[in-house]
Amino acid sequence: MTLLTQPSLPRACLFSLPWVIIASAMVVESDAYRYVTIIFALVAVIKLRPDVRRVSREWLAILCYTWAAYVVVRFSYGVLVYGENGTSEWLYLFPVFFPLVGVALFASREYIYTAATWLIVLSLIALLLTLDFETLRSGERAAPLFHNNPIHAGVGSGMIFLSSVFWLLYSGETGRLQGPTKWPILAVGLATATLSLVGIVGAHSKGVWLALAATFVFLGILCLFHYAGRWKIPLLAALVVASLTVVTLAYPYVEKVAGATIRSSTDLIEDALSSAAPLQAMQRSIDSPSTPSSMEERLKLLSNAIEVSQGAPWIGWGNLWLREWKQTTYNDVSHIIIHNGYLEIFVRHGTLGILMLAIFSFTAAKRVDDAHRSGRVSSSLAGFIYSISFYFFCTIATNSNNRLAIGESFFILMGATTFALTSGRTCMVHRPS
Repeated sequence: MTLLTQPSLPRACLFSLPWVIIASAMVVESDAYRYVTIIFALVAVIKLRPDVRRVSREWLAILCYTWAAYVVVRFSYGVLVYGENGTSEWLYLFPVFFPLVGVALFASREYIYTAATWLIVLSLIALLLTLDFETLRSGERAAPLFHNNPIHAGVGSGMIFLSSVFWLLYSGETGRLQGPTKWPILAVGLATATLSLVGIVGAHSKGVWLALAATFVFLGILCLFHYAGRWKIPLLAALVVASLTVVTLAYPYVEKVAGATIRSSTDLIEDALSSAAPLQAMQRSIDSPSTPSSMEERLKLLSNAIEVSQGAPWIGWGNLWLREWKQTTYNDVSHIIIHNGYLEIFVRHGTLGILMLAIFSFTAAKRVDDAHRSGRVSSSLAGFIYSISFYFFCTIATNSNNRLAIGESFFILMGATTFALTSGRTCMVHRPS
């Protein structure tokens, strides 16, 4: 398969910039990605109308449009009939943009590597500017990047780590690690990956640490079953070395920061497994003096969310959920962000909302696999999509990242990728002949 004609540098920089802005939420917590998303959707509807019509006829696009319409109707009903606005309910209509942005992504696919390169370079600069090595050496929290919360910074650092690793793999797979570009690419990629790991440790987000550990295991499984030939052994060896190095260097730091939480979590799990009422086990942990205050607050939020969801398990409460929240056991807790993305969905949209997420996610994974098997997507790109998705879905088990800029931009990009991969024209990733 022949390689597309390389665009000129000024043109590549110009047309890759919008994609850099959408993905920049992992570096800078802002709403800029929303405006670019709207622009892409308008460009697709106006300039790429035949492609939009074609994509919009497939069942997954119809499902996205139907879901968005359902969210609008349900939100309007809650406002007009009950006077309840909820919080951030409009975020759940975002699937309406997935097919439209997917069309734009396919049309501008030749600029995506340039966008990824800019993102890695900018991430490296941001890490160098914001990492406080003196504070890190003292063992205190030193969150990097430009986020409103250290946990968000930890999530972003993890996404940057995976992006830089797979950017290096893609560069090697497509022949860019040959000739004069080899050493600059290696230097930038390795430096970004290393500093992002430092940023993860400094952010003191125990949920991110757990998500990254699970992702390392997932990467090992991915190497065994996804890669073949000369890629498998070097990748597995590098993964083992990296894992052992991270564990050795970070364990004393992790034990100091998270030791009490790990012990309390272990006690809670044992109590819940041996109890006929897991919710009561959670409440006993809340009352225990040995439970750290941060964990106690999280458990109160989870307990409230479970109480609320039990009243409407099939379709949730919509924007009426705050009314029910006031009746929960711990309604005086300091804030109402549940810190679990799945419960955020379940409280609002019940089993129906979780089913929508599951259908789209499994369909997307299947389409990536089909594209990879047919040679339309490189192994490194497919691996990146799998890995960053696995990591993100792990992080929302301990934080409501789907309600943040970093989560919204992730879903827009992954949703758009699903439709770009199945556009039915030519391959999205073009390999050297």
